[in-house]
Amino acid sequence: MTDLRFADYFLFTQHSLDTFYKCPLKFKKRYMENLKWDSFPDDEVKKSLELGSNFHLLAYRYFMGIDTGLTEDIEGFLELRNWMEALMQTFPKVKGHSYYPEHKIRMSRDLLRLEANIDLIVIKGDNIDIWDWKTHGNSKAKKAKREAAVSLKHKESLQTIVYMFVLMEQCERLFGRKFEPGNIRMCYWQPDPPLVLTEIIYGSSMHGNFKEILEEKIKGILSYDYKTFDKSLFQKSCKYCEFNWFCNNERVDFEAVKEDEDFLEELDWEGIEELT
Repeated sequence: MTDLRFADYFLFTQHSLDTFYKCPLKFKKRYMENLKWDSFPDDEVKKSLELGSNFHLLAYRYFMGIDTGLTEDIEGFLELRNWMEALMQTFPKVKGHSYYPEHKIRMSRDLLRLEANIDLIVIKGDNIDIWDWKTHGNSKAKKAKREAAVSLKHKESLQTIVYMFVLMEQCERLFGRKFEPGNIRMCYWQPDPPLVLTEIIYGSSMHGNFKEILEEKIKGILSYDYKTFDKSLFQKSCKYCEFNWFCNNERVDFEAVKEDEDFLEELDWEGIEELT
């Protein structure tokens, strides 16, 4: 069997990179053996994922200038209506600005075979913004406690690193012009309550640093010997991993799934990929 890590057509996303460093065996099952988790016996988890996925679809239609198709018979109508009202108030479409919702950017240069699936790109003159929607874990009760930690998490996340690096590398090819690193910004936004969770301004030094980080991580994946895998080193996320039965003969703990915002966002992303 061909090792997909070495295939020219295999592109690393922030999720595949993050999956490997959380658990190399999970990376192997999901990305090398192409095993997927297609069913969710817990209705609450399923509804949460559908709500987030539907919001991304509605936002995509809004920025594309077509009817959103939001009707009262859609599951979670009231919440989606409130989220969309917040989105349209926060992001009124401005004449002269260019909007690229659910935009996929790919690059392949030596080790750096990367893919970014961006919720929204906005070009405003000499400036370019990346926006990412966060629809999980935005409880008002938790907001004050988690705000500082969330901001730091986003600034250091692989999502920020991959998205900003790939956009900087490919913007001239995609949009026919170069952008100065300092004119590139990435923001994480939640609809309830409407809030910019994190804002990151790019820079030349960050670009060089991100390149080194990505090269080092990809080298680690390509050189990894699965014969050395020790599951005791990667048990932090076992309880909600879809391969928990394979490794530990235990079922998924869906209560743990509900509390893990990163995991829910990852599942959301996999469904949203169909839009791009």
